[in-house]
Amino acid sequence: MANDVVIRAAEGCAADSNALWDSVWDPAQGFADWAPAEPDETMNRGGLRAKAAIETAVILCLFTDRRVEPDHPLYALGDGDIRGYFGDGIDVRADLNERPLGSLWWLLERAPMTINGAPATTWCEQFAYEALQCLLDQGVCVRIDVQATAYEAEGRIEAAVALYGRDGLKVYDRKFDVLWTGVAR
Repeated sequence: MANDVVIRAAEGCAADSNALWDSVWDPAQGFADWAPAEPDETMNRGGLRAKAAIETAVILCLFTDRRVEPDHPLYALGDGDIRGYFGDGIDVRADLNERPLGSLWWLLERAPMTINGAPATTWCEQFAYEALQCLLDQGVCVRIDVQATAYEAEGRIEAAVALYGRDGLKVYDRKFDVLWTGVAR
């Protein structure tokens, strides 16, 4: 008995197709994963959910480990590990205003609450702004707000991230609350 391969002719070709699969954040687990398509995604049955492109973009920007350069002031926190998305070593085109993917939040995993004279929350916010700059550059939003709060007794930092559209309304609002459970006190 032969197996039939079903090809959906319109899949991925519709004018409103969404190339990004949703990365769904699970706060209980502290990570994102892909989700199956929902029943109302009739052109995507059996595929991966693709309804939250901004959410996915934010998660990819913040939780992909960006390579730390040797001249970065927090380079030593990497303990010799420079990490980085492998694709950045292949093709980052400055002439197209491309930037390396990800953030340096990973450097804060074992960092003290004060680093080089600045609170870790300041570094957390700076790293988030750097990572999300591409969303401003691409016109996904016109303003980004990041507010980091330290919970020193618990050794963690909570980061609230909001993106705003041209009309001034929030197009994205999420808190990432257990980022660094192993932060040194």
